[in-house]
Amino acid sequence: MNPYPPGAYRPPNDRWGPFSRLAKRLPEGSLAVVDRTVARLHPDLIPALKARAPRAIVQLVGGESAKSFTALEKVLAAGLSLPRSGTLLAVGGGTVGDVSTVAAHLLKRGVRLVQVPTTLLAAVDSSLGGKGAVDLTVKGRVVKNPAGVFHYAEESWVCPELFSTLSPTQVREGSLEAWKMVISLDAALFRRYVRKPPALEKLVKDARGLKERVCAKDPYEHTGLRRVLNFGHTFGHVLESVSHFKLSHGDAVGLGILLALDVGRHLGVTPEPIAAQAEAALAEGPGVLGRERVASLLRPAPLKDIVTLLDADKKAGAKGELRMVLLTAIGSTEVRDVAPETWRALWPSWTKGVRP
Repeated sequence: MNPYPPGAYRPPNDRWGPFSRLAKRLPEGSLAVVDRTVARLHPDLIPALKARAPRAIVQLVGGESAKSFTALEKVLAAGLSLPRSGTLLAVGGGTVGDVSTVAAHLLKRGVRLVQVPTTLLAAVDSSLGGKGAVDLTVKGRVVKNPAGVFHYAEESWVCPELFSTLSPTQVREGSLEAWKMVISLDAALFRRYVRKPPALEKLVKDARGLKERVCAKDPYEHTGLRRVLNFGHTFGHVLESVSHFKLSHGDAVGLGILLALDVGRHLGVTPEPIAAQAEAALAEGPGVLGRERVASLLRPAPLKDIVTLLDADKKAGAKGELRMVLLTAIGSTEVRDVAPETWRALWPSWTKGVRP
């Protein structure tokens, strides 16, 4: 008997290897959700799935449009005949993984989920930790992830050959998310990374290990321990939204970290040398985009739109405080409620592309 109810927390069960070999583990009659671009770039993928006689193969266009109720309905409709003991296989980046996680949670009140991350960002972050969500449009702006679930995957297949077709931008954004975890969670690993940046497979294994260490202590975000994983996300989500999602999530988180370091320095939480060390490591390691990119996005954005996005995302109090993760030392963070006047004081520098 399976000791875990559908979607409940379970320790990660990572299997590394070629997709063609791991696909043989897929039960017949499963539902597969596949990123259309991945299927095109890896022509052996769909035949390997068809060999397992799936109930259906749903191909979605990856990107933020995949995290819509329209895409969710398409997956749910394809899985109507899936039994509760059935399997939903998600092959794609974070957005395909997100909508698939929500669908796996809803179908028959919870079916088995297998994650196959095809981007570095999904491999180091979104495919682990059980979270899935879809977006909503509020006052004409897309708000990320307000409707979601926890539904942990029973297995994750990590297939390095799927990363071979990633663009430099995709490699950078996944690396930024991994470095975020190293900077905020593990000082010793940070020192090793600064001396010698890791190979891609080690980066993935390290990041997955760091995230699992956090998720195991707070699998459903009840205790607040998982908030550390939101380092860089408060303003990162804002930058994504005002760019109309032309700025990738990983790049947005990288820039969001720079702004979080500014907030921390302004409040006296982040020591100046620590902020400088972290910013330099992000520039020299994964290659965070420059502050001019922040300015180019924030300058044309009406301040009232920024307030709306912040209110919808990480609002902590009635007076509009932001609950932000701030760095206190390499490998150590603190959650603070940040008053609106704090970030507004930094706004002029941010819109000029300079460090406050």
